[in-house]
Amino acid sequence: MNEDGGAIGSPINRVDGPLKVSGRARFSAEFSADRIAYGVLVQSTVARGRITQMDTVAARRAPGVLYVMTHQNAPALPQKGTAGINPPAGRTLSLLQDDAVHYNGEPIAVVVADTFEHATDAAALIRVQYATEPALLDFELAKQNPHRPGKEGVAA
Repeated sequence: MNEDGGAIGSPINRVDGPLKVSGRARFSAEFSADRIAYGVLVQSTVARGRITQMDTVAARRAPGVLYVMTHQNAPALPQKGTAGINPPAGRTLSLLQDDAVHYNGEPIAVVVADTFEHATDAAALIRVQYATEPALLDFELAKQNPHRPGKEGVAA
């Protein structure tokens, strides 16, 4: 204990203390800004395969939607990177570059709208069909065909 009987350190006045305890403090999410857009990801629902059809018409027509980006209209990245969940440091994460699905939950579209709620609602309107491929879920089978590191220890 310190000299004042407190457990740690010296007591200090908190300028924002009265505002916080009275419920009058404003937090960052409560400040509005002009011309803000919100993005919501649409994620794959299969572990491995290809997107054969993606219907975005209803999402594009939904209230407040500014843009819907998929692999069909995303800008091409200058360098193809990895599609893995956690790419090594220095590697580009390539999303929305082709119709391939590499893991469940992979981002396959982005809906941009004037509010978070509009973006979320529109994202739910996107319908996707897949040509699924068998996922490799057995560790013993995976060890039979290991992924060998490429040059400089980066997986090829």
